[in-house]
Amino acid sequence: MIDAQQAAQAINHYFNREAAEMYCILGGSACLLFCALLLWLFFNDRFSSALAITLSVVALLYSAVAVSLLIRDGANRSYLIETVQSGEPQQQGEALTAERERMQAVADNYQNLRYLFSGLALVGALLIAFTHHSISHAVAVGLLVFALSGTVIDRYSEARATLYLGALKTQTS
Repeated sequence: MIDAQQAAQAINHYFNREAAEMYCILGGSACLLFCALLLWLFFNDRFSSALAITLSVVALLYSAVAVSLLIRDGANRSYLIETVQSGEPQQQGEALTAERERMQAVADNYQNLRYLFSGLALVGALLIAFTHHSISHAVAVGLLVFALSGTVIDRYSEARATLYLGALKTQTS
């Protein structure tokens, strides 16, 4: 039997934390863009220019992901809360089961993301180790920033997803 109050609390907790993470990502992206601007304006060399461009690309990628998740999550959260509070057991069960399946797919994807970020960090390290070109080094630094920040972001995201998935499994078992 679904406990509507517990389910709504788990949904709200997850999506509140998700939104907070997205705002942190947007703040971090703004900081990266500010650093890129400073590099572009005050340092007149190839490394700084290439690094400014690379950091801007990283910031724009993160911003695009954060904004798209904020938009998608708002609609998803509203649907789930309305359905859970509707009192209709079949609709509640279907909505929570679909959300559990979605979150299971999200949770299963974190290992692939770790591989991706590890691969990007390795490419960055290899560029630094085996090239002597300033643009290659700037791209390497950008790859390392992207890989390391992505690893940190996903650490928090995975922990939150695991807790939420556990709450959904409790409600749908």
